Amino acid sequence: MNWRLFGWLAALFGGAIIAIWLVATIIGAAFAFLGGLIKFALVVGIIGVIGWFGYKGYKAIGGSERRQIRK
Repeated sequence: MNWRLFGWLAALFGGAIIAIWLVATIIGAAFAFLGGLIKFALVVGIIGVIGWFGYKGYKAIGGSERRQIRK
């Protein structure tokens, strides 16, 4: 058996495992970042909608200072 060849193959196999692990880690981090971005966008959207409904309710109750043309 050629032990030097076996050593090279073992090193290549170990390097391939490390490369696959690094790629999987980077892909996982990218998905985690996208998930956080989506959560942030949902929170901002929900707060915006609540604020918009509050503003529209305030205007509907009589918070507007516009004068009517006709009485």
